[in-house]
Amino acid sequence: MCGIMGYAGNRSVPRVLLSGLKRLEYRGYDSAGVAYFVDGRLEIQKAEGKLCNVEKLLHDKGFDHVQNENGGIGHTRWATHGRPTTQNAHPHKTGPIALVHNGIIENYQDIKCELLEKGHRPLSETDSELFGYLVLEEQKKGHSFVEAVRQSFLKVEGSCSVVLISEEEPGMIVGIRNGSPLVVALDPQGGVFFASDAQAIIEYTNEVAFVEMGDLVVGHQVDGRYQLDFYDSLTGTKLDRTTTKLNWSVESLDKQGYPHYMLKEIFEQPQSWIDTLNLLLDRAKQDPFPLAAQPSVELLRRAKQLQIIACGTSWHAALLGKYWIERWAKITVQVELASEFRYRDPVLSPDTLVIGISQSGETADTLGAIREMRSRGIPTLGICNVRGSSMAREADAALFTAAGPEVGVAATKTFTSQLLSLLVLAGALGCERKTLSLESGRELFDEVLRLPHFMDGYLHRSSQWLAQIDHVSKQVYRRKGFFFMGRGYSFPIALEGALKLKEIAYINAEGYAAGELKHGPIAMIDDEMVVVVLAPRDRWREKTISNLQEVKSRGACIIGIGNSDDQAFEEMSDFWIPLNVPKQIRPELFEALYPFLLVPAVQLLSYQVAVLRGTDVDQPRNLAKSVTVE
Repeated sequence: MCGIMGYAGNRSVPRVLLSGLKRLEYRGYDSAGVAYFVDGRLEIQKAEGKLCNVEKLLHDKGFDHVQNENGGIGHTRWATHGRPTTQNAHPHKTGPIALVHNGIIENYQDIKCELLEKGHRPLSETDSELFGYLVLEEQKKGHSFVEAVRQSFLKVEGSCSVVLISEEEPGMIVGIRNGSPLVVALDPQGGVFFASDAQAIIEYTNEVAFVEMGDLVVGHQVDGRYQLDFYDSLTGTKLDRTTTKLNWSVESLDKQGYPHYMLKEIFEQPQSWIDTLNLLLDRAKQDPFPLAAQPSVELLRRAKQLQIIACGTSWHAALLGKYWIERWAKITVQVELASEFRYRDPVLSPDTLVIGISQSGETADTLGAIREMRSRGIPTLGICNVRGSSMAREADAALFTAAGPEVGVAATKTFTSQLLSLLVLAGALGCERKTLSLESGRELFDEVLRLPHFMDGYLHRSSQWLAQIDHVSKQVYRRKGFFFMGRGYSFPIALEGALKLKEIAYINAEGYAAGELKHGPIAMIDDEMVVVVLAPRDRWREKTISNLQEVKSRGACIIGIGNSDDQAFEEMSDFWIPLNVPKQIRPELFEALYPFLLVPAVQLLSYQVAVLRGTDVDQPRNLAKSVTVE
C-alpha cells in the first residue's frame, strides 16, 4: 500500500526519487519523505500530506537537483502503526542507516521491548523504525551491512518489504521482501532502481526484475559498473533471477488531456477489451472462443468445480463470472471473499480449481489464500493485470488481462477486462463441453468481438449520452444516500456502482439484489434517498420493475438505466440514462453483454457526482490502490 522508491546512479537522486514517488501517488498515502546523500551524510526531508510538501522542502533547501552517485530512498506512507504525522513519516534514520518499509511487523511490540531494554529510544510511533535498530545491533556483532539486514529480517514476523541505505556504504541499496511487492532494475545510463511498483521506473526502463518472496537484493557498483545481486534471505545463498520486459509506456501513464486519470481510464475500456481479447484468443482458429494455448487453459479444462476468491471490485467480477460459467459451461462455481475464505476450513474436492482474481496480483488476502491452497496440493490459477506480480508467479498458472497500467485508485478498466476474461472463459468452456451450442456460441462470440468497437463509439461520439449522465448527476449529488439495485447479471454491477460512489464521492451507497429490498433495506427509503435501478431488457426486467414501483411509492428518487426504447421504464423514472443496444443479435444472447454497457454508465455517474462534490477522484481518502497488508 505504501510506495517505495530507491535509486543510486548517474542521475540527480532527488529528482529521480520525486519522479518515481509521483508515479506511486495513485496508491494512496498520507505522508511522504526522501533520504539522500549530501557531502557523504544522509539528509532527510519528510512531511505530512502530499508529496508536493516534500518537493517544496527540497526546493527551499536547494537540494532538488543534488547530483551524486551515492543514492537515496523515498516513500509515500499509508498509516498503519502510528498517526500520519511528519515524525512517523518515512524514511526513518537510526545512526548511519535510513530505511523505508511497506507492510506490517506483527511482532513489533516484542522487538520494541527488547530494544528499549538495550537503551534504544525510537523517535516515532511506527513499527518500521524498529528495523533500523535491529540492523545496528547486528552490526555490533561484526556483521557487514548486508548480512546485518539479513539477520535482522529473520527476526521479523509479518508481510513486509524494507529498503535501506547507509552512510557507511554509499552507493549501495539493500532491499528485502517477505510479502509486500518489490521490483528492481538496472538504469541504462548507469545505476540501480528499487520500487514497490514498476510504474515508478517505467520512464527509465521497461526491463525489471520482480523480487521473489524471501529474496534479499543488493544494488551496488563492482569495478565501476552497477549490478544487482540476489540472495536467499534464509541462507544467504546467492540466487539467479530473470528480468521481465513490460509492454507499458510512459504515455499510457499520463492523463493525455483528461482532467482525471479515472475519466481517462473509463474511456480506455474499449481498447483494453481489444487488447485482452488479443491476448486470450488464438485468432488463427475459426472456432468460437478459441483460447490461445497456455497452462491456465489446461487447468481450466481439467477442473470439475471452480472456487473463485477475490476482494472488492474483483469479487464483483467473480460474481458475474459465476453467472456466465454456470449458464454456458454447466460447471459448479463458488465465489467467496478471500478475506473470509482464507480464515475458515474450506472443504474442496481434488478436482476443484481455485481461481484468485486481483488487478495488481498483490492483494494480501487473495495471495494468502492461493498460498494456502497450493500448500494443500489444490491447483490454483491467478487472474491479474500485472506480469511478474506475486500472484502470477505463485499460482500454478496465470491468466492475464491487458488493461495496461491503471493509475486511478478506483478500478475501472481493470474491472471490465476481468469481466471480459471470465466471459471468454465461460464461452470457451461451454463450446468445448458442448453445453453451449455451436450456433449460439458463434453468434455470441461475433458479438463479443464487435462489443469494443460499439462501446468505443458509444463513449467517444455519444455526447448526448454523456450530457445526460452529467445532467442527472447535477440533480442528485447533494442527496444523503444511494441504493443501486439489479437482478441477474445486473446485480454485481449494482454492487460495483455503489462501491464506486462510496470510494470516490464519500456518499453512503449500497448495492442490493432487487428482490432483497423488502427484506429490510426498504425501511431506509424516503424522499432523500436515490435508487439507481439497473433494468435492461433481460429475463429479470419485469421483476426489477416491480421492485422499482415498491421504492417509488415510498418517495425515493429513481434513476433508471435501461434500453433507450423502454418507454414504460423511462416514464417511471425521475431521471433517465438510456442504453443504446445493437439490434442485430437475439435478446436472449445479448442479455449476457448488458453489463458492459451498464458499467460505464455507473462509473460515469459516480465520477460526475464526485467531481461535483469536490473530492479527490484519483486519490480518494483512506484508500490505497494495492491492498498489500491485511
